[in-house]
Amino acid sequence: MTKEQFETNTNYKMTYEEYQKCDCTHCDNKDCIHREAFRRVPVIDGGLGLCPNLKES
Repeated sequence: MTKEQFETNTNYKMTYEEYQKCDCTHCDNKDCIHREAFRRVPVIDGGLGLCPNLKES
């Protein structure tokens, strides 16, 4: 999804960069327990922010 599509087609409050980090389709960690679960989404959008990629700087 491009930045323009993200901004026009979603109601997320997270930034596009955060979306890219927690997007499981681009993640190499196939055994992640948070994969495809809503808990991986940042807290600002109602998730728990548990995606390990969000914790990286």
